[in-house]
Amino acid sequence: MATIAFNDTIFAQESLKAFTATLAPLRAFSKSLDNQTGKKGDAIVVPFISALTASTFNATNTNYQLGGGAVTHNTVNLNNHSIVTFDITDLQSANSSGARFDELAAQAGRALGQRVLENIWKLITTTNFGSASITTLETNYGLEELIELRKVLAGRNVDVSPGVCSFIHNTVVGASLLGSTNVLQAYSIGDNQAARQGTLGQLIGFPTYETNIMPTASTSLVAFAAHPDAIMVAMRYLEPQAAGEYLATERVADPSGIVMGYRRSFNQATGTMYGAFECLYGTATGLTLGLAFGTKP
Repeated sequence: MATIAFNDTIFAQESLKAFTATLAPLRAFSKSLDNQTGKKGDAIVVPFISALTASTFNATNTNYQLGGGAVTHNTVNLNNHSIVTFDITDLQSANSSGARFDELAAQAGRALGQRVLENIWKLITTTNFGSASITTLETNYGLEELIELRKVLAGRNVDVSPGVCSFIHNTVVGASLLGSTNVLQAYSIGDNQAARQGTLGQLIGFPTYETNIMPTASTSLVAFAAHPDAIMVAMRYLEPQAAGEYLATERVADPSGIVMGYRRSFNQATGTMYGAFECLYGTATGLTLGLAFGTKP
């Protein structure tokens, strides 16, 4: 940058914090997240296991070397490239502090995470996962509705053992659950994180995730319960072709493999620094019976 020392590594890390926080619900799904380099159009193979069936051994036609189609792989193409850009003039730089730039990085990370999550949630349609299992006002969602979604998955032979499936909901449903008498009573016998910390933690064996990013155009989606193999996500770092042409390039990733890229350049004619945060990723449906969702009227 022209007028102040600019620590690109710290700047990118600040953005990564907000980016990964927004993408927390991705922990619920099968994924291939890696900070290795990829390019747009790359195909990533993500393994997943559908319902397995048992049969009686027969040396002729049901023996140890019989192939099966239950354990399979899904190809996820890296065909989504989301980007958040910003610019800072020399004058803006001279009148700003480092704290303001940290705030800018966090806002960029949240915006990028929101864009990525919006595109992933677009997979949740009636075409991919069938009709809604519950349709009621958001304020009516409580423990009974979550139990109903669990029952739907169990009826489809989806593994609903503790910690396997997850429950993801919007903020209104989250508020309704936090205020639910049944939820508060359930927590009263242990660490009451709902009342003290405002988090639902795990309910009926499902880890819970709250997000204010939900697609509403076609399904009016407000909450869903999902097996990890219902949605596949792949993510890679997009390396610049000519990194030396930039003032800085950064590849930043968290331990889970969620990765984003950062580039910075400067226009000498206008005295303007340009920056960009980006994410290269792809999505695909997996187990179509592995997700049950609730909508509002």
